[in-house]
Amino acid sequence: MNVHVSPIDLGVVGVYLLMMLGIGYYIFQKVPSFEEFLLAGRTMTTPILICTLASTYYGLDVLFGTSELAYNDGVVAFFGYSELSLGIYLFAAYALSTRLRAARFTSLPEILERHYGRGAGIMGAVASILYSIPALSLFAIGRLAEVTLGIDAPVGAMLLGGVALLYTLWGGLWAVAITDTVQFILMCVTLAIAIPILLVDLGGFDAVTLVAPEGYFAPLGGIPIWLMIAYAATGISILVDPGYYQRIFAASSPKQARNAMLISCGIWMAYDWLVTAGGMLARAGVASGLIPADIHPNDALLMAVTMALPVGLTGIFLAGVLATAMSTVDSYTLVSGSNFAYDLYRPLRKPHASDSDLVRLTKYGIFISFALGFAMAFLFERLLSLWVFMATLLTSTVLVPIFVALYWKGRKTQAAGLTSCIVGLVTVIIYYVGIPQLGVANEVYGTYIWTFSIGGTSISLWQEYALFFTLPLSFIGFLIGNRFGSPVPAPERPEPPA
Repeated sequence: MNVHVSPIDLGVVGVYLLMMLGIGYYIFQKVPSFEEFLLAGRTMTTPILICTLASTYYGLDVLFGTSELAYNDGVVAFFGYSELSLGIYLFAAYALSTRLRAARFTSLPEILERHYGRGAGIMGAVASILYSIPALSLFAIGRLAEVTLGIDAPVGAMLLGGVALLYTLWGGLWAVAITDTVQFILMCVTLAIAIPILLVDLGGFDAVTLVAPEGYFAPLGGIPIWLMIAYAATGISILVDPGYYQRIFAASSPKQARNAMLISCGIWMAYDWLVTAGGMLARAGVASGLIPADIHPNDALLMAVTMALPVGLTGIFLAGVLATAMSTVDSYTLVSGSNFAYDLYRPLRKPHASDSDLVRLTKYGIFISFALGFAMAFLFERLLSLWVFMATLLTSTVLVPIFVALYWKGRKTQAAGLTSCIVGLVTVIIYYVGIPQLGVANEVYGTYIWTFSIGGTSISLWQEYALFFTLPLSFIGFLIGNRFGSPVPAPERPEPPA
């Protein structure tokens, strides 16, 4: 199912795509070293950091995922999900910016390598790569192409996502940051225009009230409380998000990184509310006949806005939506590619790899990351389910050993870090494979639920509950590992690549 998009609107989108490629090619001529390619020479200031942070972290996973939750369950998407995540972002701004920037790390896995040895660093690299492959964004780009252009989702993801892949391969972080600035403007302006128009066309929230189910306007809605906590808990992943760490490492100072994060939180709050409102209004659009009744909740906001906007503005909106996706594809493929080169190839094969080696292998890694993301993008029916899985995997694997390394000065062994990473990663995989085998599918929430009884009490384990078990098990793994081996020596800062 797709809506009609005029040639003018397609022309606007085409101009946007050509502009992104032009920026990437221009930067391609300017990047001299690995540190420039990956971290922009550690010279990024607050304005450019704001643009790249705001654009990267609020991509189509938020536009589609939060609007899907709002369409189904109402304002809980804002009060019960988004705002709790923003609280974690605020904590991260103060807790991490100074400590990480002062240590001059290059990547998240390097923290594990320097504190627990090569094994933990490699496990961290694997988790970072799996988290950073752009499956979420390619899923969303595919939905965008199918709903608005009538192109099969996998084909649309390959073609449109390929533009972000190309300019990232050319220009590295500077290309990502500069294109993110353009994408940030489009992202904010188009939603700020689209939602008020949609509000007028559908009769405001009064029209939503007429079709809303019970609890639709309740801050915690009608979602099962433990599922709501599970959704909100995914925000913990920002504390170990490799893309966020990369921005801190690239900042010209800890203050620049912290200020950018704080300002971005205000922008994200406004964006969250616009997306939540749009999802709720889309439900009224279905009731009024503006939107087909069989629309998937993932697509409802996109369908509503493209039907409501006039020619020209629709093209700008679609460019803005595409911008939100590309800003995430470019950022995370770059992070994942650098993990392949700096955190796997360098320690395992060539500890003194040259700049040219690392840049070349990072580009290979970017391409591999894109291919893996494409292969994984359409394995989940709902974008929110895919996001919960990826956030759970990263958090369970690296949160405990990284925070112990950064904040606990007591005894630590190499076995502790390695065991914690392995236990976290393996238990997430076991849980996600096991629950579908033991439980039954739930079409309402797009998940699997295993229900059993203990002592006459019925217990239901949802697939999204994995983090409740895997993160504590990772901590237990750390404690067990810490009883073995000798304490690791104080980490030394390695020399930069030759």
